[in-house]
Amino acid sequence: MRVIANRDLCQGHARCEDLCHEVFATDAIEGKVVIVQADVPTALEDKARLAVRNCPEGALRVGRSGKGDDA
Repeated sequence: MRVIANRDLCQGHARCEDLCHEVFATDAIEGKVVIVQADVPTALEDKARLAVRNCPEGALRVGRSGKGDDA
């Protein structure tokens, strides 16, 4: 599984980081999402999906791992 962020949509609520800090962080300058691990380890997939679902702006999505990950 791979996570993808649209920083143009992100408003910096940091819910993703609160729910799954192993995968998401917040940019110190703009306060927007930063993907720490784009390819999510299997053990963190549920937490990462929860974070994606909880983004108020819908700035996060899940794709397939590896190349050509538009899912």
